[in-house]
Amino acid sequence: MALSQFVILLCLLAVMVAALLIARFAQEQLEQNMVRLYRLTALDQRRASTRNVIRALLDIDENPELLRILYQSLRSDLLKMQQLDPSRADLENDIRQVQSGLGALSDVERANGEQQEQRRQKLEQRTSLGSEREIQITRAYISEAMSIIRRLYQFRQVRGEQLESVSRYLGTLSFTVAVNSHLNMGELALQEGDKIKALSNYRRAESLVMRGPYSGRDRTEKLSAIEAKKEQLIALSRSEQGLLLLTSMD
Repeated sequence: MALSQFVILLCLLAVMVAALLIARFAQEQLEQNMVRLYRLTALDQRRASTRNVIRALLDIDENPELLRILYQSLRSDLLKMQQLDPSRADLENDIRQVQSGLGALSDVERANGEQQEQRRQKLEQRTSLGSEREIQITRAYISEAMSIIRRLYQFRQVRGEQLESVSRYLGTLSFTVAVNSHLNMGELALQEGDKIKALSNYRRAESLVMRGPYSGRDRTEKLSAIEAKKEQLIALSRSEQGLLLLTSMD
């Protein structure tokens, strides 16, 4: 009788231990799944952000050094996501697109080296936006690109000289967007007959050049272009005033 009770007790203890072990295992699995889901969500958000930045920058200026860093960061995030969730079929296609983007950078570098003046003209056109909202959106993408580069530098995925080079480029690009856009907005205002708005935009562009990162030829050319537009506006205003005077005399 005592022996059977002891055996039953041992069985109950074994069941309790097994239940505790199963519960512990289930809790660990749940915690691992939660961590995995959190990492996937964070990586997915970062992937979307990086991809949007790349698209925005490609619309402005194809800088191979910056784009290579961004593409490599995006590929790294995609590979981590694929490792965490092998069932995601869409990731393979995204990885191929990134590889294609990286491969195209060699052609971009070669074209940039051979056609500097064409690239310069294209940059002027692409950075000549038509509204304050467009300027804000574009400069926000540029700031986001800078944040990505700084994060990569903190995790030693970007060297110090790369950080310095890219920071200088992005800083100049941000000012270029603002300067060229205000010049373009001045032209648009002039076409609409709003000379006050046109002059305000020209002065805003001039102020940005004066306190921006421009130097040497770039600074001189920008200031000369702005001065020419201001003089053209003043000449137009005088011509209109003279025409009004003649009309009143008649």
